[in-house]
Amino acid sequence: MGSRSRGMENSSRRYSLIHQSIDAIAKEYPFAILTDGQPPSPTAARDEFDAVPDGKTTQDKYIFGLFDSQNDLIGMIESIRHYPDNQTWWIGLMMLSPEQRGQGLGSEFYQAFEDWVSVQAVKQVSLSVVEANKPGLHFWKGLGFEIVRKTEPRQFGNKAHAVYVMRRVVTTTA
Repeated sequence: MGSRSRGMENSSRRYSLIHQSIDAIAKEYPFAILTDGQPPSPTAARDEFDAVPDGKTTQDKYIFGLFDSQNDLIGMIESIRHYPDNQTWWIGLMMLSPEQRGQGLGSEFYQAFEDWVSVQAVKQVSLSVVEANKPGLHFWKGLGFEIVRKTEPRQFGNKAHAVYVMRRVVTTTA
C-alpha cells in the first residue's frame, strides 16, 4: 500500500492523513481489553491499516493522525469513504492516548475530521460502538451521533457484545 499524506487544519492544531505505524497508541489503548478480553496482537496496528470491508479497497481507507507539538502521534481516526453507501463515511476506529483524554482533544479532532469530509460530498458519518463501551457511547452521543440500531451480540476475541450503529448528519461547508 502506498503512502498518502494530506493535511487539514482546525484551530491551532495540525491534523494529517497518515499511513504510518500506530503501535505505540495501540499498546496503550484499553479498547482491545474491553472488547476482546485481551491485549492487542503484535500485528494489530498493521492489520488496522490493511482491513477493509467487502467491496472496498485500501484506496477507500483514510487514516488521520493527531500529533502533539513534538510531532508525536497521540491520536488517530481510521475511516472508510463511501461506506456503507456513497453518501457516508464510516469511522472504524478512533483512538486518543490516555494521557490526552479529558481535554477536549477528541471532540476537536473529530470535528476536524468532519470538516474535512464535509467537502467530500457526503451526507453523514456512521460508526459502531460496542455496548460495553459506555464512555465511547457517551462521547459519540455528546457529538450529536444518534443510535440507528442495536445488533445482536457477536464475538470479539474472547467476549461477545451487542453493537450500537450510530450516525450523524454532516453539515456541508460547500
